[in-house]
Amino acid sequence: MADSWLVVFDCDGVLVDSERLNVRTWTGMMRDAGVDFTEADAVETFVGKAYKDNRVTLAELTGAVPDPEWEKVWRAEFHRSQEELEPIPGAAEAVAAVEELGCAVCVASGSLMTAIGTKLVRTGLDGLFPEHARFSAEQVEHGKPAPDVFLLAAEQMGFDPQRCIVVEDSLAGIEAAVAAGMPVVGYRSDMTPAGWLDEASAVIDDMADLPSVVSRLAALG
Repeated sequence: MADSWLVVFDCDGVLVDSERLNVRTWTGMMRDAGVDFTEADAVETFVGKAYKDNRVTLAELTGAVPDPEWEKVWRAEFHRSQEELEPIPGAAEAVAAVEELGCAVCVASGSLMTAIGTKLVRTGLDGLFPEHARFSAEQVEHGKPAPDVFLLAAEQMGFDPQRCIVVEDSLAGIEAAVAAGMPVVGYRSDMTPAGWLDEASAVIDDMADLPSVVSRLAALG
């Protein structure tokens, strides 16, 4: 039923449970810079966006370009926190089930390519996404909410954008998928702010539901 479709997975918050780790680090980073900042602020401000774009936001909020040595310390904290990474429950099984439907799969993320690889390896998901099926915002001019990384994934994987289904957890990612002309499944967690997934074609709370939703969206397409 889903032959000739590509399912594009976001990485953070969809495949790997990294968003809460990133939020913790961004919150500490902002507070260390003297900004009154909560974890809820970090979710709204930074989640789902490329580091290069978040770095611009950081400078705007602090009123200064980050000191290289200070930023180096916090970049190291981002890397250290990855030791705590775990896969999203049911993600591996969902990816495998989607492939059994006849879909191709890839990952398209705002993370750096090296970070994508590290996260997939640490969570045991690297075997599901070979290197040719990994796409990073660093490969395109504009990160999410621009559609660039999703359009790159479609082009490189050989699919028309209208034959791609995106799986996303963030507002920026949902907006990017919509801008790319791709139906999008919103994955909702206990961190998802109200309204973030309103533009999604479908919303799931459990990865076990993804294969049936993909089948339905593919049939509609």
